[in-house]
Amino acid sequence: MHRVAERVVSVGSAGLQRSSSWAVHLTRQGAVTADRLVARPRTRATATQVGSLFGGSSLIGLGVALFVHARLGLPPYDVLLSVIRDRLGLTLGQSAWAMAAVLFSIAAALGQRPRIGGLIYVLFTGVCVDLALGLINDPDPLGVRIAFVVFGMVSLISGISLVIHSGMTGGAFELLMRAGADRGFDPIRVRSSMEIGIFIAGVVLGGDAGVATVAFALLVGPLMRVVRQAMEDHRMGRAHRLAAS
Repeated sequence: MHRVAERVVSVGSAGLQRSSSWAVHLTRQGAVTADRLVARPRTRATATQVGSLFGGSSLIGLGVALFVHARLGLPPYDVLLSVIRDRLGLTLGQSAWAMAAVLFSIAAALGQRPRIGGLIYVLFTGVCVDLALGLINDPDPLGVRIAFVVFGMVSLISGISLVIHSGMTGGAFELLMRAGADRGFDPIRVRSSMEIGIFIAGVVLGGDAGVATVAFALLVGPLMRVVRQAMEDHRMGRAHRLAAS
């Protein structure tokens, strides 16, 4: 198991350029998984980890709610969740729990059991999505709706970055990547195949897709690389300042 984990991390670290070109992030789950695996492992206080995880989940919930109320299309992962919501009569947050339960069950059947951090992330993000949806009203002017998408994108990217920073995720995508690596599959291709499959399934089944869906799919990868580089530059600068003091 330890060798499998090392393989996934080494593929993510050494193959970062390849991941940026062949396997573009399409979903927030894929972005969390891919960027967490290439992030440098760091030891943090538990309070900092928990704060980053809950803060990131809150921002993700707000971002998804802004996309919903903008009515211009949901992020790709949430397009499929909207299908589950409409067909089963659930809330969007509950649909995320149902989807995660299926993916976690598949991962467990393949020998990769979920971690507590991954479960907390899924549960709390679902709660935050539903809470934020109830606090925001639908705007009418198109300009405001576009602004909702922009702020939703910023909120989602910031939330994803904080979740990665917490180092506590270990979500279903990551577990399935590890299961694939254990069976000789390229982890990057496994992750990308899941993202593309979820995206296509959501669109084909009539989920809430639109221009904002395309914008998120095109921008989430480049924006995450910018944020990751900025965080790494900050970390290195802080390390140099501490070493010089």
